[in-house]
Amino acid sequence: MRIAPQRTPHAPAHAAQRRRPGLDGRSPAFRAERNSLQSVSLGTAGLGGAWQAASVTLGVPLAVSHALFALSGLVWLVLLAQYIRHGGRRWRTVLDDLHHPGQGFTLAYIPIVGMLAAGHLFPYGPDAARWGYAVFALMAAVIAARLLAHWVTGGLASAPLHPGYLLPVVSAPFISSVTASALHLPQVAAMTFAVGVLYWLAFGTVVLGGLVANGAAMPRPARPTLAVLVIPPATGGLAWTSAHRGVFDAVGEGFAGLVLFTLLVVVLLLPDLRQQSFHYGYWVFSFPAAVGSNFLLRWLHGTAPTGWRPVSWLLLAVVGSAFLLLYAATLRHARHRRRSGVQPPDVSSSASSVMPAQS
Repeated sequence: MRIAPQRTPHAPAHAAQRRRPGLDGRSPAFRAERNSLQSVSLGTAGLGGAWQAASVTLGVPLAVSHALFALSGLVWLVLLAQYIRHGGRRWRTVLDDLHHPGQGFTLAYIPIVGMLAAGHLFPYGPDAARWGYAVFALMAAVIAARLLAHWVTGGLASAPLHPGYLLPVVSAPFISSVTASALHLPQVAAMTFAVGVLYWLAFGTVVLGGLVANGAAMPRPARPTLAVLVIPPATGGLAWTSAHRGVFDAVGEGFAGLVLFTLLVVVLLLPDLRQQSFHYGYWVFSFPAAVGSNFLLRWLHGTAPTGWRPVSWLLLAVVGSAFLLLYAATLRHARHRRRSGVQPPDVSSSASSVMPAQS
């Protein structure tokens, strides 16, 4: 007769936590955490784009942009491999993750980073960059279409609206348009720009209206997602000006006004966005800061107001310093968690910044 092994009463608490349903390596929570951490890769790629803009406008070394994109790609590959290893290779599992009421949109991080990398690598391998862009743009379109089909049939009925939902259906098409312009595909750039504009007007109105009506009910850990409001006007402005070879016409100036006003709103919200302690969810601030800086650097260069050079250098220094602090805090947080024996990384803290329903 076989006797089942008994747990010792003195087993470490974190060992029990690792075996708890929902935190094991093959659980939806684990995969959601890996997708949420792709914001590290996305923010780093966005900073690489800002330094690429600075190389054009201020003459800074392009090697910094190359290094940032290389770091972004490394993080992207590691997290994607872990996601695939723990269930992401099965289409049914991907659909279940995509239909999650709060975290499904984070799957869009994967093709967005891929499109940004394709645009950056175009000068060094045009054909490979175009093929890579085609794969990632198609992936982004499928994710956005699947999410929209799910949402319009009641998939969002149980989840509070927050700006993260704008990423796959608004920001991804705008980023696709920016990359298509960089790859000299003007027709594709025009088509994807139109998609971004339509769904920005549609879903942006719904999300903003929901925030105005029910914003007080948003849990504090979820409030940093409000910084995502900067991404649609910044990526839309970059898409428009990229299609017009960096010339800021009336439409480009209109996007500049939207970016500046939205940044002002987010700055005034900062006291409400403050968290009690650092967690991985702070990376939700990274891409809005990076892509907003990218657009503003190009706008300052394109319009050349008085003192635009020192202002551009100041902007680049502030954003670069903020990212250095974020990298340092992330490494320190990871080291602390490793020493404390908590495995895997805290889903609740990293996901809470993009999923109010779990807070």
